[in-house]
Amino acid sequence: MQINKITPTLGAEISGIDFSAPISNAVHDAIYQALMDNLVIFFRDSEISPSAHMSFARGFGQIDEPHPLYPHVDGFKNIVLLENDSGAPPDTNSWHTDLTFKQEQPFASILVARHVPEVGGDTMWSSCYAAYDRLPEGMKRDLEGLNAIHDMGDFRNSFAVEQAGKSAEERLNEGMARFGHRVRPLIADHPVTGRKFLNFNEAFVTHIAGLTTNEANSLKTWLAGHMNKPEDQVRWRWKAGDIAMWDNRVTMHYAVADYLPEYRCMNRITVVADGRVSTQAEVA
Repeated sequence: MQINKITPTLGAEISGIDFSAPISNAVHDAIYQALMDNLVIFFRDSEISPSAHMSFARGFGQIDEPHPLYPHVDGFKNIVLLENDSGAPPDTNSWHTDLTFKQEQPFASILVARHVPEVGGDTMWSSCYAAYDRLPEGMKRDLEGLNAIHDMGDFRNSFAVEQAGKSAEERLNEGMARFGHRVRPLIADHPVTGRKFLNFNEAFVTHIAGLTTNEANSLKTWLAGHMNKPEDQVRWRWKAGDIAMWDNRVTMHYAVADYLPEYRCMNRITVVADGRVSTQAEVA
């Protein structure tokens, strides 16, 4: 197994893994350590099957339940099917950390490219460690005692339409009741590395507890701008068969929607609980 860093901050490409054969515990452990060190890791030309995708993911922990909104790969209910073109434009072209509004924030995602456009369709990741490290010392102290309120955020767009005889208001209320809210500290500690990180993403953080709406909106705007810095990011140009795996606790990502009307198809598995943490530590 070879590991080649892509940027000094995050991202590494791993080669020498045969995804057509069972992967040993020792190799899983080495890949896990590479993930802890680099936050997002990539494998080129994997030719991984859906069943091998599931087996690989299970080597890192508990697989998440089927996604609440997206369809799944035929025969594999835990593999999310992400298909986009001009008739189904993507809704992931904003900086986000997956499902932070859920009671247990997912540990990692493993994304496989099945069909990619000839040009465009890259994905970007950003380090929440680096975002924290760059904060002025006074801001670190001020944010340390603040909590952010997470809810379904951008997913409101999927509910705010009349459907199946229900009004937009009815569907919004049902969606909010289903997914609820989660209160998490703005500054958190990684459960494995112990490093502090800025626990914010613009897609799902809707308010800052204890502040007025105007104050919260001002702080959210500042944080979003602070976290959008190229030095903290890595950008991946996909080829069919590529795999990306990222630590969802300390990264944000952005799927660049510049390829329409071309077709893009990805398969994703979410590992909700880190199997190498004896008692899954809450990020919040």
